Amino acid sequence: MLSNQSSAGFSRTQNIAVLDFGTTTLRIVIVNPAHPEEPLYFQRLYLPLRTKREELESVLKTLLRSYADYNIRKFILTVRNSFYSTAKETLEFVVDSVTKFIRPVNILFYTFDGNFITTEIALKNPERIISAGWRALGMAIWQIVEKDSLIVDFSAQSTSFISIKDGVILSKSLSNCDRMKNNELIFYGLLETNAAFIQPKFEYGGAIYNLPGELLALTADIFLITGDLPQSGYIIDTTDKKAKFKEDALNRLRNMLCITEENFDEYELIKIAHLIKTRLLEEINQNIKRKMFENKLDRITLTGIGSNVLHEYLKSKDEYDDIILANEEIKTAEVNPTFCIAYIYATQKMINDG
Repeated sequence: MLSNQSSAGFSRTQNIAVLDFGTTTLRIVIVNPAHPEEPLYFQRLYLPLRTKREELESVLKTLLRSYADYNIRKFILTVRNSFYSTAKETLEFVVDSVTKFIRPVNILFYTFDGNFITTEIALKNPERIISAGWRALGMAIWQIVEKDSLIVDFSAQSTSFISIKDGVILSKSLSNCDRMKNNELIFYGLLETNAAFIQPKFEYGGAIYNLPGELLALTADIFLITGDLPQSGYIIDTTDKKAKFKEDALNRLRNMLCITEENFDEYELIKIAHLIKTRLLEEINQNIKRKMFENKLDRITLTGIGSNVLHEYLKSKDEYDDIILANEEIKTAEVNPTFCIAYIYATQKMINDG
């Protein structure tokens, strides 16, 4: 919980909640529209919907019961990824699940063009809904800070590059497919990226390892080994269903390298983990340079679950004069698309109601 207010203190206020459905996590943020910059509540739940779709209704039921005292009168839904065969199937699943507990009249969806639309309209236009949150991230940060910037969102699964100048997002992308083609999205994340994907032909000690494509070690393992990720931050499932201690992560890295000797030098494995970490962060850094040059930007704003790790790396490079962590300027627990959608809707509501 992000606030010590009692339920009696806010029960009379008609609060806003955003439910953000991702491939592996469900996020919720609750705000008072009069003070959207200070969320009343933020929570992230690990829920891989591709494999555990039958659990969503139970999770929603428990979740919504726990928020009864917050007097939520408007729910905004957003979907980060198309986690089924089509955007239509994904959106229909989300709507079917949510409307068992929330009346459609109390639901809105955030779209790529920054609008809030009804469930009926959303179901007819699913492509306007899927993966729209990055635009809210850019616009909300601009509204609060009002500074031109390249916003780099280093999340669990991917990294987004959002260029914004004079309150305008400098992108014509209308989908994640567009963003990938335009170097605005790369699937390098702090937790969920296949570690072998970072450098499939991995060079070490004068040899080249042609790494297997099989999912054996994740970037969560790499950052756990390098000391950048606490065990409590390893919120996803491991690939081998075993524990999340450093020793287990080293074993998963050993398997990725097809090393069968149990006595293989642990120090060498740690060095390899640091090399993979550096390769990933440097790829992000190179794209930062590209986007800053293209859009003539001087400032970098970092967000996402891995922002501290990326910030430390970029500062060590000593290549940029103006690098800021978003939560240093926006005093909330986490600056992410979920919070930003809530903030945008709340400020629009206050203006319209005023």
